[in-house]
Amino acid sequence: MGIQTQSALIAAILLLALALNVGLQERRVEHRWSFVGLLTALFFYNFCIFLHDVTGGGFWTRMLMLSGVGVAQASRRFFDRYLAGTPTSRTRLPVRTVVDGGSAAAVVLVLTRLGESTFLGVWVAGLAMLAYGHGIWRLYERYRQAETRVEVRRLSYLVLGGGVSVGLSTLDLLAAAGSPVPAFGHLFTTVYMYFWMQVVQRSRLLDLKELLGRGLALIAQSLATSAVYVGLLLWAADQPGLFLFNILLASVVLFFTFEPLKRLVDLWIGRLLFRDTFELEVQLTQLRRELAHVISLGDLADRVLDRLQASRRVTHASVFLLEEGGKAFYAPRSVGPSEVTRLHLVKGRALLDALQRERVVSLEQVEQKLRDLEDDPAATAEAERLQAMRATLTSLQAGLAFAVIARDRLVAFLTVQDVRTREAFSSNEIALIAGITAQITTVVENSELVQRLKERDRLQVMGEMAAGMAHEIRNPLGAIKAAGQLLEPEDMDEEQREFVEVIIEECDRLDSVLSQFLDYARPYRGSLEAVELQPVLERVSTLLKADAPGVAVAIELAEGLPAVEGDADHLLQVLLNLARNAVDAMEGKGRLILRAGLVREDGDGRVEVQVVDTGPGIPPEARDHLFVPFFTTKRKGTGLGLAICQRILQHHQSAIHVDSEAGRGTTMSFRLPRAVEAHRLSGEHRRRLDMEAP
Repeated sequence: MGIQTQSALIAAILLLALALNVGLQERRVEHRWSFVGLLTALFFYNFCIFLHDVTGGGFWTRMLMLSGVGVAQASRRFFDRYLAGTPTSRTRLPVRTVVDGGSAAAVVLVLTRLGESTFLGVWVAGLAMLAYGHGIWRLYERYRQAETRVEVRRLSYLVLGGGVSVGLSTLDLLAAAGSPVPAFGHLFTTVYMYFWMQVVQRSRLLDLKELLGRGLALIAQSLATSAVYVGLLLWAADQPGLFLFNILLASVVLFFTFEPLKRLVDLWIGRLLFRDTFELEVQLTQLRRELAHVISLGDLADRVLDRLQASRRVTHASVFLLEEGGKAFYAPRSVGPSEVTRLHLVKGRALLDALQRERVVSLEQVEQKLRDLEDDPAATAEAERLQAMRATLTSLQAGLAFAVIARDRLVAFLTVQDVRTREAFSSNEIALIAGITAQITTVVENSELVQRLKERDRLQVMGEMAAGMAHEIRNPLGAIKAAGQLLEPEDMDEEQREFVEVIIEECDRLDSVLSQFLDYARPYRGSLEAVELQPVLERVSTLLKADAPGVAVAIELAEGLPAVEGDADHLLQVLLNLARNAVDAMEGKGRLILRAGLVREDGDGRVEVQVVDTGPGIPPEARDHLFVPFFTTKRKGTGLGLAICQRILQHHQSAIHVDSEAGRGTTMSFRLPRAVEAHRLSGEHRRRLDMEAP
């Protein structure tokens, strides 16, 4: 069995695998079946060569002739479909006529006595090479008509590979005729068909350059490592002891030089064959270094867009940032003209949801999925979603969109496009750009953290200023009140006395507001100790009965209620405030229940205190703002009572829970730790209380 026979068998097996790979694709692939036909024809051709050489002729010679006719027809059909719409020379029609007519004649001759003749073999081989070679020539014509530099480069790989395939296949025919030339055409054509499979399956030519580059890098690395290994072995080939030592030495040398050698080869292959991708990688590497020192979102957008523009790989690019209100994304700056600089969440919902889910969205993939759904009438909703995504990407001048995710939410996204060609970015380039989004995420998170710190400092300064102003206001306020009280009422008429009473009354009300504000602003000064709730609740009940005699107040205490850890005066303040709010809500009539009982919470027993009223309930729109300072539903309220209560309970490791239903009253409740569990308070909590104590 010669090398041509073995290479034919290997090529047949590989071609069959490629045909099955393409044919069993679930998604719709353009030109798939014409390409499967070409792979199948080449498989039968190589398999018949193998069987012809093994059996010595006869039946398999005739089958070889028929498989050659199949290669001619399959080649013509595939290139006709793939290059449909591409202007070609006037030789297309005569070549097609010759191939079809010659194929019909060859099929007839196979059934005659000439079916095993050399003449017919030359005839069939000529038809196959004519159809296959003419297809490569038409591909070359499309290469010459390409309008963009990127498209020219991509087509050049297919044309070059096709020319080499035709040349080596011609040498295979000479080898079959007895010429002393190597027969590698079968295997090279199979490798060439693998590259075509990438084109057909992905409907793009872009990744061919990457595949070729990786192959060359692997070959160069293999040759370099082999040279080191073989050189050390040949040096001591006639000395067994030194030979074994050199085997070990060569293995150690390769172990330490493999990764550096790989990086060096990849670097030079990238510089020689992938100048555009190499420049993009250099610019993104510089961008990573720059982003390590960036905090401002505006500076972030400038740095990203400047580096992308410097790489000369994009004609359009934008960084869309989430607005402060969270209702839209805006682009502070863009590369290339852009009609849309603000994308509302509702309008871009389809794209934004896809970014949140998939991280990278490609216009090319969206269009491919739409083509796949053309024959599926049940996928109307999915088609509408994809059409909305395509419309949004088109309006944003985006061929690719990359999500920036921080704490599981979409905070920004990057869009890029190269309008010079439809298939602008290879898989490697997409991965490079996607990799920079992690750095962008860090900048966005740091920017948000800085803004929160600035806002906290601003509020702290404002709080200190407000507390100081409140103290300063109380001094002249006291003087105004005292002056009003010192006026002689008997020397005034009725109207003047009424004005003085208004001055004194409003001074008292303003002093009450300032007192509550200072209570809310000043640090907590109480101390936690064992407190019995029954006396506190009874005190609240007594005060309410005096203030609101029309309200029936009831106290419900569980038996054996333990003492709680708290401050008696502050708990009285909280309960009295909640109870008075309930009385106001019931307009001075109704039923109020002060209840306390033991409950289980995360395995620990706590005492729950409830204030239950029979009022109209709290409106839904007001529930989310109950504890916001200065928010009130009362005509003369200050809006600080509940905020102060909540702050007091925070120092008791508790919070107010609101349960309200319109027309059925409101229940305000909070839970306090038992006094026996005071040791379970955190050390940090104890330390803070000690520091705040006078």
